[in-house]
Amino acid sequence: MEPLSKRPLSKLDRRNLLQAAPLGFLSTALLGSTPDAASLTSSKILEGKAKNVVYIFLPGGPPQHETFDPKPEAPDSIRGDFGTIATRTPGIRLCEYLPLLSQQSNSFALLRSMSHESNDHVAATTIMVSGNSEIPPITAQNKEPDLQDTPGIAALAGFFRKRQDHIPTAAVIPEYIGRGTATGRIIPGQTAGRLGPLHDPWLIQAASTCYGWGACPLCFDDGDDDAVFALGLQHEHTAPGPVFDAAHFDDLNRLSDNRLHGRLSLMEKLRSGTSHFDQDIRTLSYRHFQQQAISMITSPEIHRAVNLETEDEHLQETYGRNKFGWSLLLARRLLETGVNMIQVSLGRNGTWDLHRRAFPLLKDYLLPPMDRAVSAFLEDLSSRGLLDETLVVMGGEFGRTPHLSAPTGRRPGRDHWGPCQSLLFAGAGINGGSVVGTTDKVGGYPKDEAVTPEDLAATLFETLGIPSDSQYRTAYGQNFPVYRGTPIRKLFS
Repeated sequence: MEPLSKRPLSKLDRRNLLQAAPLGFLSTALLGSTPDAASLTSSKILEGKAKNVVYIFLPGGPPQHETFDPKPEAPDSIRGDFGTIATRTPGIRLCEYLPLLSQQSNSFALLRSMSHESNDHVAATTIMVSGNSEIPPITAQNKEPDLQDTPGIAALAGFFRKRQDHIPTAAVIPEYIGRGTATGRIIPGQTAGRLGPLHDPWLIQAASTCYGWGACPLCFDDGDDDAVFALGLQHEHTAPGPVFDAAHFDDLNRLSDNRLHGRLSLMEKLRSGTSHFDQDIRTLSYRHFQQQAISMITSPEIHRAVNLETEDEHLQETYGRNKFGWSLLLARRLLETGVNMIQVSLGRNGTWDLHRRAFPLLKDYLLPPMDRAVSAFLEDLSSRGLLDETLVVMGGEFGRTPHLSAPTGRRPGRDHWGPCQSLLFAGAGINGGSVVGTTDKVGGYPKDEAVTPEDLAATLFETLGIPSDSQYRTAYGQNFPVYRGTPIRKLFS
């Protein structure tokens, strides 16, 4: 058998690493680097503009024309079916189905010139959630997350923001972005990658799945659109269960101190009953995850945060009693517990992937609940004094083509378009009511101020106060720079 040290890095997944004998190797290769190795050229983390970052992701690729960069003067084949609406900021108009956000234009900035080269869902998502455009275009579609990946933005931010109580500082809600219900696979770039699984964000899976579209009041999934249309857009739920159940903490809440002690004792007996070899190679990982589990089980703050039904009913309605709204409500409650880097998906897999029937789906199922949830989130953060210390970013993996995919057909939409997309930024010193970057007459390419996913990641890191010369050390002693781009400073006042 080939020695572990000689195997290609791509093959060193969790299963392989559990076969490694030396504990010293395991402590770095399996778990990853320690916080002491976070910054190799900077001795401390600087004080940034923000304590928190919330990265709202719209999986599938939202259209810039039907959101934040409408082209009302363009021909019908480009403009599409929707009109525009005035905002509180003179000269800025948004899609007519974003009335609530339009009234908050003074609290956010628009970036209309995000650009990269990928039109592939998996590759583009990996690029946007990791801030790294250097991924193999051929293998991206079939690649599983592994120790060769660039750490996700959420993982890196959490890496620099450790807590003493073992509760994670980075979270992904309400699920990882995947590659469709048929595969059940997650897209690379959302885990800690080279840092090791010790630094993976806390995944909070919080909803059942169904073959609906958009912000179904129960749950949603893109499913098979032809099947959905054949059903008349009726929701066919694949699993019974609660509307929104974050981490299933109800059972934990019912644990008495004695029962909790008993369960922990059982865990210890199970560990001590393994072979000496097995015990040696698992000890460090076991202890870390045990400490983390105990901390979360016994934390009243965490229990309160994930129990959304304790929230004021009026506020629940304001956010919207659906997966869009409750995902962002959960994000706000987690911020209050000290979880300060949160990736939130408003959609599942390809929810915003609108090749066909784009306009009725946007009008009836996507834009109104997104508008409601995001506007409520910004207002809620502001009223609690959290917006000034929280950077909110919203975008997808790419934009959509300037020309409609079927301009003369009955079900037009837009195809994938990496060269241009629009993002929303709010909080933490963002210059509200401003626009950075302009696009050409059809909204296909940036005219000026083109920025990259690397620039987006650098903006988030700088806002959090992570020094520009910071590096992280991988499980194998390699050093990599945290910054791959230049912060977008024109976004800030």
